[in-house]
Amino acid sequence: MPRVSLRAPCLAVASTALTMLGAGGCGGGGSTASSGSTASSPTRSPAPASTASTAAQPAVVPSGAGAHTVRASAGGVTATMHAGTHQPKVDRPWPIDFSVTRGGHAVRASVDYEYLFGNQVVAHRSHYTFTGRFSDVFTWPSSAVGYPLTFRAVIRSAGASINLDYQVQVAR
Repeated sequence: MPRVSLRAPCLAVASTALTMLGAGGCGGGGSTASSGSTASSPTRSPAPASTASTAAQPAVVPSGAGAHTVRASAGGVTATMHAGTHQPKVDRPWPIDFSVTRGGHAVRASVDYEYLFGNQVVAHRSHYTFTGRFSDVFTWPSSAVGYPLTFRAVIRSAGASINLDYQVQVAR
């Protein structure tokens, strides 16, 4: 399982030179991973029929599916992300899991991580490819403490691009 650790400065906040996240070790140096397990029983959810290949807006999955889950669909592809908490701790593992299906079946996909501050993308990190399911462990740096951030997973599969946005506030 890949581990993402952001240690050196790499995330600039709009008009200031304040840095919060690091580039060292981000996503294993940008390598492509084809690990991650193949979905043996993918979750099924009603996906709206859509042929758009533009980025889909994420939807928070109803509370019965888990408070730390976001799901969105585009072009018949459904992507789901589950994260441990909206308040990750500095230097502690923050696990994230992805599932990507089309018609209820696992499909080949890629995921890229983006970090947003004030609705602006301030950093791009990591790129992994997988089929069906993928898990990762992220470590938030102390420089991110106290800032309202959005972790965005950009899922690409079968011509569709889906943004899964997850708000976080890093704590000590």
